[in-house]
Amino acid sequence: MTRKTDSEIAGVLVVDKGKGPSSHDIVASLRRILQMRRIGHCGTLDPLANGVLVVCLGRYTRLNRWLSETDKVYEATISLGATSITGDSQGPILQGSGYSIPDANEVIYKLQGFSGEIDQVPHAYSAVKVAGVRSYKRARRGEEVVLKARCIRIYSIQLVTYDFPQLLLRVHCSSGTYIRSLAADLGKSLDTGAYLADLRRLRVGCLGIDMALTLDDIAAKQERGIIEESFAHPRQALSDLAAIELDDVNLGNFTQGKTIQGLPVSVVNENEVCAVFDSVETLYGIGRWQEGALQPFCVLQQ
Repeated sequence: MTRKTDSEIAGVLVVDKGKGPSSHDIVASLRRILQMRRIGHCGTLDPLANGVLVVCLGRYTRLNRWLSETDKVYEATISLGATSITGDSQGPILQGSGYSIPDANEVIYKLQGFSGEIDQVPHAYSAVKVAGVRSYKRARRGEEVVLKARCIRIYSIQLVTYDFPQLLLRVHCSSGTYIRSLAADLGKSLDTGAYLADLRRLRVGCLGIDMALTLDDIAAKQERGIIEESFAHPRQALSDLAAIELDDVNLGNFTQGKTIQGLPVSVVNENEVCAVFDSVETLYGIGRWQEGALQPFCVLQQ
């Protein structure tokens, strides 16, 4: 069977990452399975976490920044009554003492304090870069790491189950939210201490676990030559962006980097970023609406 080249394969693939491999490991495996180099993930998922990892293939790797900035949904298992140096089950785990076991009503009450727009300090063992070096690398070397708080948004935080010491949360949050920091902060709020015991990502933007494939699934579909049937539709993948449909003439101008004039002024808001499609919903790139015209921002060569 003739394999398509990197320039021919383009799409968004939703991977169900298992525990153990890093996001980089998954990309390396996909390069072997799909026999192509141009692959990139859209938002790191820690080795101990599992679930949705969005991956772009071919020319669609240029969409990474927009797919990475979408909101996320997680299921987080948090263990109370102990803390972790790393903030997760990797430890070392330090057992607490002298605390009162909170009931479900108290947990729910404390969770309400994390809803909405809040300032969050990333954990020292996070992937935030400090002077070009990942924070967790500095922390593992014994360096003191001081990270600044950043503004995040928790759209919803729900207590699913609770049986001390473990509780299960479902969290819908903005990009840039660190769930291990959320776990540690909840432990402080409850005066019990806490760490993140398990994490599963259920959704990135509109791309959910229901459409995710394991590496074995991907390998089987690639072997049958039907992997492209599993690509997420770009309109769904970029659902956070406005969408504009252009005719053939304007598409030609757009792909040449020319400003598109004469479109309905109500199509999008000023300075809004939008996805550009043709009449059969082929994605041609990303534009920005400025001063009543569409400015090409990221053109995907067909």
